[in-house]
Amino acid sequence: MAVDRILLSVSPGETRIAELSEGQLVGLYYDRAGQRSLVGDIIAGQVESIAHHLQAAFVDIGEERSGYLSLPDARPYEATKGDSIGDYVIEGDAVLVQVTRDPEDNKGAKLTMKPVLTGRDLIYTPSRPGISLSRRIKDKAERDRLSKAIAGRDTSRDGLILRTAAQEAEAEDLIREADRLEANWADICEAFTTARAPKVLQQEAEPALRILRDLGGAGLNAVVTDDSNSYNALRGFVATEMPDITDLVHLYRGKTPLFESEGIEEKIEATLEPLVPLPSGGNIRINETDALVAVDVNTAGARGNGRDQMIRNVNCEAAIVFGQQVRLRNLSGLIIIDFVSMRNTEHQEVVLETLRRAVADDPQQPFVGGFTRFGLVEMTRRRKGSSLSELLCDKPRAPQKSPITTGLEALRRVLEEAHAQPAAQFTIEVAASTKLALEARLASALAKTSDQLGGGLTLVETKALKQDTYVIRRSTEAGHD
Repeated sequence: MAVDRILLSVSPGETRIAELSEGQLVGLYYDRAGQRSLVGDIIAGQVESIAHHLQAAFVDIGEERSGYLSLPDARPYEATKGDSIGDYVIEGDAVLVQVTRDPEDNKGAKLTMKPVLTGRDLIYTPSRPGISLSRRIKDKAERDRLSKAIAGRDTSRDGLILRTAAQEAEAEDLIREADRLEANWADICEAFTTARAPKVLQQEAEPALRILRDLGGAGLNAVVTDDSNSYNALRGFVATEMPDITDLVHLYRGKTPLFESEGIEEKIEATLEPLVPLPSGGNIRINETDALVAVDVNTAGARGNGRDQMIRNVNCEAAIVFGQQVRLRNLSGLIIIDFVSMRNTEHQEVVLETLRRAVADDPQQPFVGGFTRFGLVEMTRRRKGSSLSELLCDKPRAPQKSPITTGLEALRRVLEEAHAQPAAQFTIEVAASTKLALEARLASALAKTSDQLGGGLTLVETKALKQDTYVIRRSTEAGHD
């Protein structure tokens, strides 16, 4: 599903970004203060140690945990196998690396010595010569046109990948972007020569700008934000990088909160539930575990003419709905789907093809295998950040909003209430764990909210409240609940 609208809702401590396609929520992202992703950052790191038994190096990148650089990520493109990590890095050396995966659990960030620079239409690949095109560009005539458009550039040392978004792009626009990325890389290399490691040489664009860069091609109709600062930042970004979509950026001025006006709030709540209803009356149950994601398809209240046909229809519905949910919930790794048992092999193939079509536009490129001997379908999806339940809840296997999520939601709601009906004083009652989060990790967001309310905000711990609940009270007189 092609994204046609992007919505950004900004509140103290958090920016939420929603991707919509024909009114349907297809993607959801959170950018929280103090939880910035490192993926895409280019860093001058220093090799701390080499683990020859792992064929890897540990690199100081200025974070709490050292980054992990494996042999394949240290090996130059042109190198042959039979080498060793020690052939490419020496303990104490400065190395130019890019983060490809954020730290998680007790693991440090994953690094590569083969960084890339991503633009709207192109990916610049230093030290990897040649021109290649996205496999998603299917039309042969368009592939030939794009290859000719960029053929005049010298790519004998550094290369270019034409992204899917490059389709229908003008030749001069492609050349202009290639020149900009090349100049950007030259600046990074110059900065590396004088940098004292560890030092960040270039941060990846913030999520809102990155999403706009990745999705701002044909088909995008509007980018809407409810925050004037974000509006100005977005307008400035597109004026430089994507001038053809400048008029698509709008500032929302409605009285009803942006996400509420689009029905997104209730859809977010639904994504935290394991049970997802199907149009026919059946359902799917999604369970995240440490090892895999398990998906169970049930006929439940589904009805139809003929059991085999009814089961086929339910399974096809489940394939379509799960294709939407896997992207929306940002599920990744190994995924096992237990469809309702089908005796007809043709029906099995129809369901598999339906699932493959449902995930065809997913940027994380899921791979759908076939049915196993036990009648299960295996699929995989690349990991990019935490799943939605990992981000919003304490434990994805027993969903309950975390103190951070609850605290940020309470701050957002009190500002919405103040906008709808001003009062002299607001009080937020929360559980002890949420109060601790608001006063510690969310202290800056709490202070900003209080400032926006003119100082009329009081935080109260209420033992009777659960961690994922809160109560907002108002008073017309300052100092009175």
